[in-house]
Amino acid sequence: MPPVPTFREVLGSVLRPPLRDHRFWVIQALILAIVSGHLALDLRGVRLPGGIPDYPTVGLFLLPVIYAALRFGLGGACASAAWGTVLMLPDLVVVDSRFDLWGDGTLLAISCVVAVAVGQRVERESAARRGLESALAAHRSAESRFRAIFEASSVPALVVDASGRLRQSNPAASGLFGRRLEQGRLAELIGGEPAGQLLGGSPPGQLELTSASHAPLVLHPLVTTLPDEGGGDLFQVAFQDVTAEAERQRLTAAYAAQARHSQEADRERIARDIHDEPLQTLIYLARRLEAAGQEGGVPEGSRDELEALRVGILGVVAELRRLADGLRPPALDDLGLEVSLRQLAQAFAVRTGVRAEVRARGREPNLGRERRTDVFRIVQEALNNVERHASAARVSVWIVFSARALRVRVVDDGQGFLAESSPTGGGIVAMTERAALAGGRVEITGIPGRGTALRVTVPTGINHEPGGRSGSVVPAAPAGAGGPRPIPAPQARPGSDLAIVAQA
Repeated sequence: MPPVPTFREVLGSVLRPPLRDHRFWVIQALILAIVSGHLALDLRGVRLPGGIPDYPTVGLFLLPVIYAALRFGLGGACASAAWGTVLMLPDLVVVDSRFDLWGDGTLLAISCVVAVAVGQRVERESAARRGLESALAAHRSAESRFRAIFEASSVPALVVDASGRLRQSNPAASGLFGRRLEQGRLAELIGGEPAGQLLGGSPPGQLELTSASHAPLVLHPLVTTLPDEGGGDLFQVAFQDVTAEAERQRLTAAYAAQARHSQEADRERIARDIHDEPLQTLIYLARRLEAAGQEGGVPEGSRDELEALRVGILGVVAELRRLADGLRPPALDDLGLEVSLRQLAQAFAVRTGVRAEVRARGREPNLGRERRTDVFRIVQEALNNVERHASAARVSVWIVFSARALRVRVVDDGQGFLAESSPTGGGIVAMTERAALAGGRVEITGIPGRGTALRVTVPTGINHEPGGRSGSVVPAAPAGAGGPRPIPAPQARPGSDLAIVAQA
């Protein structure tokens, strides 16, 4: 429906007739001629053929008035109707009989009302036309600006329809894809699977493509939905070049992996040095002291002192062994991840008095030295966090090996934390970084007063035969208890789920 003109617009149209248009004056002259002819007929008393009164000639006045309304709108219609009314006043007041007065007056009123109605309708149509022209001009201006930006952009951009057919491409896209653009399909340019993801609303984070100059590129696609004139949607796909950033990330990851490898190598070297030199020397001294105390002729007091020295040296040996095992447990390389985690939990229980439970499912594959070490360090840091922050009475470790992922959970019944105060300490950061370097992820959850869980999933990518093993429960030991206890042999049992969870 055309918009209704406001009162101010109507008043402005009425008060501003088109006085500068010569056609307006032609219409007024025609009105003058019609009214003058009618007045002459009245003054002479002339009747129309057939005895018809002359007042229907006033109806001819309607023709120029309607033309003025159609041509000039409400202003022209009102001005013409007013002009005709003024010209008819002498005839109505002086000349006409009462019968002619009613007839001429009625026709004049009808002509004025029709003129105003037509003029108002024309004003509405004119307002609608002006609005449409303004919208079209704004659309053309926006389209021109968009095209200028699209063509001048240094970022390669394509416009495709919902079927993936190419509609437009800018010069930068021509430089990227070259003659491949002639194929006219997005799937031919970036591959079928990425094209389907783009058109499906879930674009991939990065695309690895080769430019027309055969240079390898890493691109980040940005998709914008545009309306199509024929209905439906168009998609503008801009390809942001992130090759340099991806290379920096690759170098950073390589540096972090090298640093991790160097750290583990240093740990292993120090642990081996401790075991090879100081430990062997101290064990040799302890045995010499024991032999010296058993020789005859040694006073009883000296024998007690030698025994005390031997016990002290054995205490140092035990501490050095604990330090060496903390740096690099021998079982990690010799017996695998599961046995190492059982020993870790056993030592944790002996050291802290917290009851520790270890359960495993699946047959452990050959994870590789680095990935095995990463998982061990994550669980080790998780138990350290339990010891430092959780005030827990029990901690459980579940390990599940599968063909696609390694998942472990470490859950405690400690004090937990609020979601909005999630821990972000160095231990959490270290676990997150290790999981990321191993291609995994970390998830931390906690409930105040009910404990905390940290979940990490690490892919294995190694097939192995299914199987299940249960773990063992390592009971809490009094503080200061002796060396490590034997680990019970694994027993077959149904498995559990898959995740790495650690208390923070």
